[in-house]
Amino acid sequence: MMSAQRLAAPVRLSALGMYVPERIVTNDDLSHIVQTSDEWIVQRTGIRQRRRVAENEHTSDLCVRAIEDLLAHHPAVDLNEIDFIFVATTTPDYVYPSVAAMIQDRLQMPRSMGALDISAACAGWCSAMNLAAAMIGSGQIRNALIIAGEALTRSVDYEDRSTCVLFGDGAGVALIEYDERCALSGMDSTTDGSAGPSLYRTATRKEMDGKIDPAGLLRQDGRDVYRWVVENIPSAVDRVLQRAQLQLSEIDWFVPHSANMRMIEALCKRMNFPLDRTLTSVERYGNTSAVSIPLALIPAVRDGRVKAGDRVLLMGFGGGLVSAGAVLTWL
Repeated sequence: MMSAQRLAAPVRLSALGMYVPERIVTNDDLSHIVQTSDEWIVQRTGIRQRRRVAENEHTSDLCVRAIEDLLAHHPAVDLNEIDFIFVATTTPDYVYPSVAAMIQDRLQMPRSMGALDISAACAGWCSAMNLAAAMIGSGQIRNALIIAGEALTRSVDYEDRSTCVLFGDGAGVALIEYDERCALSGMDSTTDGSAGPSLYRTATRKEMDGKIDPAGLLRQDGRDVYRWVVENIPSAVDRVLQRAQLQLSEIDWFVPHSANMRMIEALCKRMNFPLDRTLTSVERYGNTSAVSIPLALIPAVRDGRVKAGDRVLLMGFGGGLVSAGAVLTWL
């Protein structure tokens, strides 16, 4: 059943940028660190390589480089006119100051702007986008930079082959601004905190679900997360479509969080959505958490696959366990 009223925000994404570190880590490279192989990784995940930060490179650096890429492709953008910075990350340089505040300082942006880091793991990009859209729609701000940045290779346990082969680093950014054509619709979020022990990192608290883990590294029960995604994300997609007053058949492109190609294949099969209309980044960049959606979307926009008028269904999901999604009409 369609919702009684279409949920839409008076915004559009008007500029995009991305950056990945120079260092490429192949599956063969990882086979020298843990007991694995290129064949094993590709069969189970679809990942062929990922990027890794340099020793002196941090999440804030990745984000700044992504903004520089945005400016190179969109030279008319004026950073002095930005009202807010949202950064989605689980690997900030510091607990505080926030990565968003560091970016404001690094790029000498106005002190009158707002700055906020968002911790929503792999749902971070869509969460930041939807929050920025709400603030623009309410009149609090005119525009914002929504940024996802992750240095995940610093958070993995290289003695655990089930997780260390999955993750990579990178950053993506978009300028979101007011537009009365309402190019963003169907915004939705879900939360299942009971599934938190399936994907977590300890911090000041060193225990999770009765297990002591002082290392502060990423822990994941891949089977549990896979099951949760396949069982729960199709209904989250349905809610987005209902709020946008659209049918799945009206969607031109699906951009789910690129966690694992086998998970994406199962999700598309469950939804009955064609895999060849699904944009992914996991093959080249691994699981980059909040960054995986922009790393899939931006190349498709730049090479002309995503065209003006296309409806793009974005759906992030991950640690929490949480999801966030929306339909973006590309203008």
